[in-house]
Amino acid sequence: MTPLTWSNALTSWQLSPWDGLVVLLAVAYLVGLLRYRQIGRWPIRRSVAFLGGLFALVLAVNSAIGVYSEALTWVHMVQHLVLIMAVPILLIVGRPLELWVAAGGTNASGRLESALRSRTVNALTHPATSFVYYTAVLVVTHLTVFAQLRLEHEWLRHFEIVLYLTSGYLLFLPVLGSEPLRWRRFPHPLRVVLLMAGMLPDTLVGVVLMMSPSPIAPGYRLARPDWGPTLLDDQHLAGAIMWFFGDATMAVLALITVGVWLRSRGPEAGFGTWLESARRSALAHTASGTAPALRDSADVDADEQALADYNAMLARLHQGTEPNQGTASNQGTASSQGTGANRGDGRQAPDGSTVETARADPPAAEDSSGETRHERPERGSG
Repeated sequence: MTPLTWSNALTSWQLSPWDGLVVLLAVAYLVGLLRYRQIGRWPIRRSVAFLGGLFALVLAVNSAIGVYSEALTWVHMVQHLVLIMAVPILLIVGRPLELWVAAGGTNASGRLESALRSRTVNALTHPATSFVYYTAVLVVTHLTVFAQLRLEHEWLRHFEIVLYLTSGYLLFLPVLGSEPLRWRRFPHPLRVVLLMAGMLPDTLVGVVLMMSPSPIAPGYRLARPDWGPTLLDDQHLAGAIMWFFGDATMAVLALITVGVWLRSRGPEAGFGTWLESARRSALAHTASGTAPALRDSADVDADEQALADYNAMLARLHQGTEPNQGTASNQGTASSQGTGANRGDGRQAPDGSTVETARADPPAAEDSSGETRHERPERGSG
């Protein structure tokens, strides 16, 4: 293989089995656009994003990036970032699934939508599943013997491309989610958490490649025995590219997601419909059935009637507490007075008999132990 120069970088191209998939997806998207014109106008920015994603795929596998990815580790890392981040993000922004559901016939749209909401698809597109899959793909393809085996077997190279495309697509789908899937309304706070978590495997792989004392895939030297950097320098540069550009992409997407979060309302602005439903149910239970808006409102904080019912419920609870406190206080005072009035003190009459007269108890005093004791006067004797 000839050395990589600026001239070779612009003129080195190759055909790839992936070209057929690119053509198929482009035709399917354009057919969807033509059918959609009968019911509305599809935003041009989505079309540009989807076609841009296909073009990025062509660059990654057909251009000098694809040609020299078998000779230089850092070029392979550039290809990896394009396949796992740039291509999936652009394809998701293009919303092909939404287009095909809307533009298809009644039967075709119904079948497609049912398939997208099936249990299997829900499990595969679950954010936790996609994160684990993304992490496993990064670690296995870069930090294990897989990195060397892909240089020896061509079919593993194409399998690696499948892993990159699918893991990136599934990871970013709930983050950018506007497709007709269960996770299209994934809460914005959790989207930020998912993106921040996605930085962990990027950083791990990048740092390990930068700090490794020995080449992980020595087969790269066979493709360029007389030119290029040493295997370790090449690997260290690849790790730096992975660490910086991988984390930078996640950070930019997280900032964009925070901006969208601050401007949004409804379930996505919080932690999802399940938390809002639990809070609404708890408020309705506290209201004891007297505040129907608390039970029926989709968003308690945005529903004026629900807020009015909630305030009325608090007022009733407050009013119900005051009479109970007052009654208890009055009962305690009356009891204490009655007890004191029933107690008597012996007095001697002129004829020598003893007469009992009502007398209040002396004030209570506390001894050193903190217990209350009462001083009782001695009874007189005749």
